[in-house]
Parts: sequence; C-alpha cells; structure tokens
Amino acid sequence: MLKVFCAQSFVGRSLTSLYSSFTAVYSRQMTRENSARGTVRRRGRIHMFDFGRTRAFVQQIQKARSPLAICNTLISFTENYGLHAVCAGTLPAKGSTAGDQVGHIVLSSWPAEWIDRYVSCNYIFHDPIVDHARQSGNAILWRDILKKHDASRKTSKFLSEAREFKLADGIAMSFTTLEGTQVVMSFGGEQVELSPSEMQMLSFASSYAIGHALSLRGKDRFAELERLEKECLQLAIRGRSVTEIAERLGVTEDEVSDKIRRARQKIGPGHALYRQGGAPRLTPREKECLQWAAFGKSEWEVSQILGISEHTAEKHLLNAKTKLGASNRVHAVAEAIRCGVLD
Repeated sequence: MLKVFCAQSFVGRSLTSLYSSFTAVYSRQMTRENSARGTVRRRGRIHMFDFGRTRAFVQQIQKARSPLAICNTLISFTENYGLHAVCAGTLPAKGSTAGDQVGHIVLSSWPAEWIDRYVSCNYIFHDPIVDHARQSGNAILWRDILKKHDASRKTSKFLSEAREFKLADGIAMSFTTLEGTQVVMSFGGEQVELSPSEMQMLSFASSYAIGHALSLRGKDRFAELERLEKECLQLAIRGRSVTEIAERLGVTEDEVSDKIRRARQKIGPGHALYRQGGAPRLTPREKECLQWAAFGKSEWEVSQILGISEHTAEKHLLNAKTKLGASNRVHAVAEAIRCGVLD
C-alpha cells in the first residue's frame, strides 16, 4: 500500500500535507508489520511510534535548495546500506541522442565519467535494471533483476564497466507523477545489504526526495535553451573541459563559457543540470591552479609557480570555474571547498 501511495501522490501537493499523509500511511503499515510480530500491544494498548527519524529526514529534504543537496541527504541515509551513489530521471524516447538523454536527469551523484559513457553508448536502452524498474515500479535489488535476465553482449559490457565505478550492486524503483510521467531511480554501491523492510523505508525516502526535486525544478526550461547553449551545457555535465567543448563545436572558449553561464541562468539552480550531482571532475592541473588562486595568487604568479605560461594558467582557471558553475574566481574557490574538491 505504501508503494502505491508514494508512486501516485508525491507531486502537486504541499510538502506539509505530503509529510502528514506519508506519516499516516507509514504508521499504519508499520503497525501491521509489528502487530504480526506481537511487538506493538503493551498491556492491551497500541504503542504510539516515535517518528523522530522520519521527521528529521523530511526536514532535511525540505531544507535542500538544490539537487546536489538532496543527493547528499539521500546518500547520508543510504550509505549505511552500502549505497554511495544515486541517479534518477525520466525516460527518454527510443533513439534519443546522448545530449537529450542527459536532459532527462532529475537527480544524480553518478561520476561524470560514468554518465558520459552511459549516454554515449546508449546504455539506457540496454539496461535491464532500468527496464525492470520501468515495468514493475517496486523496489528491487539489482542482483535479483540480473538473476532473471539473459544478458546480451552489450548488457554484459555495460555491467562490467559499471563495476569500474564501484557500482556492482544496488536497488532500483520507479514512481509515476500525477501527470503520468515515470521517474526511474537507482542507487548503487559495491556491497549492498538491505532487508525487505529496509527496501520499503528506502522507497519511502526516495519518493519524498523525488517529489521535492521536482518541486525545486519547477517548469522544465531545458527545451527552451538555444541549440548551442544546450550542447555546451550537456558536454560540460559529461565532464568535458571548455577547451574540448570549443574544439568539438568549432567555437571559441569564451563563447563556450558564456553559453554555459547563460544556460544555467535560464534553467535555474533547482534543475539537476545546473550543476550535475557529485563533485565536479577537475584535472590535476586545474586543481593546482585553483589551489594557488585560493591563496590569492594571480594568473601570472600561478604560471611562475607551476612553470607554465600565463595563458595556460588562465585557461585552467577558466575550465575550473566553468565546471564548478562559478561566476568568478572567488566563487569558484568557495564552490570547490564546499564540494570537497579543495581541502
């Protein structure tokens, strides 16, 4: 009952009323489960549950003002079960380009390199985990899905590559919004241990997080971006540097930075693509330059310290600033420290 309620009712309602409804349903379900074990009746009276942990989690999600913050709250809960990464999104149409697939992300803390490989190889159309979650909806362990699946050559390759990113097992589920849009959600890790009741708890937490992520997202303005804005943003999210994007699209690096900045302004910080979940992937040189910039060094001083040209130092700092979604160097340093890129 809880799963059906979550799947159909988490979008389009106030967070307060949603929390009250969730708590009521969760209370009824847990009462039934514990009654079966004879643990809730004490001296002939029903024991009242303390929902302090649920209330604290809901309040944390409510305070989140970005997809990254929601991911961090979720992972702080799921890492107790061996799940260290999460990705959720709507389903793209068959044959969608890699860039369009990225546009469907609602939440993600997958590594940028894995996101890039996943969409570049169109793995979403060969992923048995996504396919099962789409059809069933119920929370299920990856290993239980794979036991019933005859892996094709491409599927086997996909699973092998996922393990390179410490995504060997996990749990998948899906939810349906009031508009009828399906959102598939998947958590991954290396050694995952979840009981059936813990899977239900995770489904409860996930549905609330998805509802809040969609409320932050507001109207999806991704489709309204100019073609070049969309292409630059998609490639940046997939871990490409400003230089790589400029070379690929045949434009200047300044144009790339400007298009990414404009795209992020248009979609707003509530959109998962404003800065895709997880710490941005800086190159060792970009990180070095940013570290010296944090000490107040100019581009010329950084170039002298690292034995590179001033132009190269400037380029590395520009790349770092773009990947961090920052408007200037001070902002970039602050974001890098907040994301854990700089200690």
